[in-house]
Amino acid sequence: MPWLSKIWMLPTAAFVFGCLASWPADTQGQDTLWNTWRQGGLQALHEGRLADAERLLTAALEQAEKYGVEDLRVADAANDLAVVYANSGKPVEAELLFSRALVIGEKGLGPDHPGVGATVQNLGILYATQERFREAEPLLKRSLAINLKEFGGKHLRTALSLKTLSSFYAIQGQMGEAERLIQKSLAILEESRVREGDPQYTSTLEVLAAILRNTNREQEARDLERRLETAQDTTVYR
Repeated sequence: MPWLSKIWMLPTAAFVFGCLASWPADTQGQDTLWNTWRQGGLQALHEGRLADAERLLTAALEQAEKYGVEDLRVADAANDLAVVYANSGKPVEAELLFSRALVIGEKGLGPDHPGVGATVQNLGILYATQERFREAEPLLKRSLAINLKEFGGKHLRTALSLKTLSSFYAIQGQMGEAERLIQKSLAILEESRVREGDPQYTSTLEVLAAILRNTNREQEARDLERRLETAQDTTVYR
């Protein structure tokens, strides 16, 4: 993607589309078939089998629509299928489904629900990857605000939103703001005592290393990269 060239070696993991956790259990009922299609699709997506994921999540969306076009299961399935499209180079299809999921979620759960925030962030990431920065920024800020309100300033989901917003500023060359946010994200992870092999922790350090290199702190970047290379699955304490 050409936008990645705006920052030296910004890792592809800097932006990660997220699938939604299930909406509240009382909306799910005993819809076994819908859930079977969905879980199979999410597993395929996790394994990188995008064609299988698209097929299964399309079936899940069709099944969800039988409960009504504004059912929260439709929001779930639409968001998840949009993630597949976004990762398959189909941004138009992804945008339509993210937007659909957002409308349903806001109506059914309210604008500040964390599930809504996840879709808001996904749509912001999609816009960022298309260099639609003016549209992306308020969405990524909104997602961060939702997580801060719902989970507080020391939660892993808040750390993820901070990393995403940091990456957004980094690809535009706003390194000061990018570094401020990535340091806050890293502090949350270290205070939470995540393990060095944790993917979120690793990708956060990778973003920081790229920022250091882009601000002419080559030695600090190399030290951090060596730390990444030798990281073991051990607990990190502040």
